[in-house]
Amino acid sequence: MPIRLRAANVLHGFERFLLSVQEWQAESGEIVALLGPSGSGKSTFLNILGARMVPDEGKVWYGSTPHIRVPLVPGHPRIKMVRQDFGQMPFKTVRDNLLEYAGIRSEASEDRAVRTWIKTLDLAPALTEKARGLSGGELQRLAIGQALIGRPGVLLLDEPFSHLDPYHKRRLQDMLRDWQQRSGATVVMVVHDVRDAMEWANRIDVMQDGSIVESGTPEQVYARPKTHAMAHAFGRINERPTFSVPADLATHPAAFVVDQTWYLRPEHLAESQVPITASRGRIERSGSEAIQIWEEGEQRWYTRQS
Repeated sequence: MPIRLRAANVLHGFERFLLSVQEWQAESGEIVALLGPSGSGKSTFLNILGARMVPDEGKVWYGSTPHIRVPLVPGHPRIKMVRQDFGQMPFKTVRDNLLEYAGIRSEASEDRAVRTWIKTLDLAPALTEKARGLSGGELQRLAIGQALIGRPGVLLLDEPFSHLDPYHKRRLQDMLRDWQQRSGATVVMVVHDVRDAMEWANRIDVMQDGSIVESGTPEQVYARPKTHAMAHAFGRINERPTFSVPADLATHPAAFVVDQTWYLRPEHLAESQVPITASRGRIERSGSEAIQIWEEGEQRWYTRQS
């Protein structure tokens, strides 16, 4: 697949923080999730990819064309970004905000586009309302519509689902998936919830202290993470120093080791493999899943209940 977005030798620092990304790329139609703790550089890198920030060193390309800074006009015409602050004009109506950067020249085309996106985003009751009167979830949906109506080649999303209730979050995720499949656009999103990355992304790039420390498919990052943070990102996990792991579990085919720490996810630990010195404790439920907790002194084991 052709490369849609690329960054090379990016360095950007302020105060005690330094973003350092040597080589990064996203193919046409690829969906990449940037994951990591607060302060790891995810949003800064996203702003650099979208030409909203100029790095101290390095370059970013859209296709074969490098970003060129236009004074007083941040951004790139083929790259649309949905920021955490949404970026709406508070005293303009929903309709006017939606059309702000659409580039549609005829009133008939504007009307068709507005009708389509207002229905898709479930914003019809607020069409003539000023943006300052919208809820956080409505503003977020409006910001996403404002980005998509311009038919971008790359869509950048900074925490796209953080202000949404479960119902609107699921609807918006489905809508974005359908749009991406139809358009073939590249999507790069900063996410807080690893489940959002697992459900949609083709690739997860994990950032820590300003650098990308691991990258892989969701299945690879889940099964063989390279950092402690990603080992723990998916919920309960069996964890022991390598020297203290029972012999029959040390070579378990689904286990992995990060810096001399042995890990095994609950679904891979059978009850018959739990040491006999451990006693059955409480059950921890999350939706349809249930984790059985086993107590062994101050330590715990976790198995998945079927």
